[in-house]
Amino acid sequence: MPDGDKQSLSDFRAEIAAWIDENAPADVRGRDFSEDDICWGGKRWTFKSEGQKAWLEACAARGLTAPMWPEPYGGAGLSRAQDKVFKEEMDRLRVKKPLDSFGLWMLGPALLAFGTEEQKKHLLPQITRGEIRWCQGYSEPGAGSDLASVQTFAEDKGDHWVVNGQKIW
Repeated sequence: MPDGDKQSLSDFRAEIAAWIDENAPADVRGRDFSEDDICWGGKRWTFKSEGQKAWLEACAARGLTAPMWPEPYGGAGLSRAQDKVFKEEMDRLRVKKPLDSFGLWMLGPALLAFGTEEQKKHLLPQITRGEIRWCQGYSEPGAGSDLASVQTFAEDKGDHWVVNGQKIW
């Protein structure tokens, strides 16, 4: 729901609470969750349960894996206040996040700010659906996270890049 809509936050709270209650399977609610319960996404991701998969799919279809991202890029277009209400209702109903990934909290915001329109339309919806997984490769043997000491480099081969170097972790 975009900022410009006239719906009050109390109406939004009632609507989103009802939606969560209707769509969150039993195995993603009502208890404390550990890191083992997190859905990181990606092509090779193995869901812990059918409920976890269904919850991700329901939230992604409504844009709720990235609530404040614009709708054309897979988000729900929520305002900051609506996002806060959504998170409060998730906490109140003890429902776990459908997806937690580097793509959502690190790469996605960078693409939103600096990516081309083509990159945004191609990559961001895949991130919100948990279809692709991203990582950050700073650490190297002998360099750690000291970016000035990183030795990995990429060569432009015209139609592709060749990356050479080592990473750890």
